[in-house]
Amino acid sequence: MQSLNLFTATPRLSEDKVKQCVDPKLGAEYPPKAIAKMAAVAALCVQYEADFRPNMSIVVKALQPLLTARQGPPGETPN
Repeated sequence: MQSLNLFTATPRLSEDKVKQCVDPKLGAEYPPKAIAKMAAVAALCVQYEADFRPNMSIVVKALQPLLTARQGPPGETPN
């Protein structure tokens, strides 16, 4: 089974480059660590060699915690 280690499997993405991809309308209203993790997953998905790309179940497992953290308890504003 394939595993996903975002910190060793992909090249380091600079925070500045990741910030350039965020919609400017969001301002600072987004979690930077979550955006960095999402970008790392995206980088894995577009690797040149198909054998090195994660399957979708791995991608979903990697992104699921970001969605869960975003939703948080009802009535609470996400960080």
